[in-house]
Amino acid sequence: MKANYLLNILSEDKKGLVSMITNLLNRNNIEIECISTARTDIHSQVLINLQLFADANELRKVSLKINNIIEVTSVGVSLLNDSWYQKTALFTFDKHGYDSAVNNVIQKYGAILVGAVNDNLIIQKIGRDEDIQLLYNALEGEYLKSFCKGAAVSLQSLSLSEEPVLRSAA
Repeated sequence: MKANYLLNILSEDKKGLVSMITNLLNRNNIEIECISTARTDIHSQVLINLQLFADANELRKVSLKINNIIEVTSVGVSLLNDSWYQKTALFTFDKHGYDSAVNNVIQKYGAILVGAVNDNLIIQKIGRDEDIQLLYNALEGEYLKSFCKGAAVSLQSLSLSEEPVLRSAA
């Protein structure tokens, strides 16, 4: 059975590594929901976070292949719902619809007003998918102009030697 997973890869910074990983996932029919890469405090290392929709057995096989890439230091896999992760969402809201009720919604859901462009306000929310969805539902209407959600970013994951996460999802 397929489920949402978070795959965290710590590796040396090598050109073409992300392409190599995504090709491996694509060849094994593993759906990539979102991806992010970032430098770590060690300038030669990067953290690659991928949110995937996959079968547990297929993901395990691919994770082991990724772990065998020379530049890869560690690979962690966890069910998305069991992971500590954050996403950033941006909402464009027509300033003509902004009033105290909208301000209360922004505060209630822990979002912040980060700027204004032309006749639009930019609202930012950092949180899990379900938190972002609640704010989206509260703002939805004629004044919500656009919405964009970034990739999952996580530092916590389980190592491949800790198999229960993959087994429990199967």
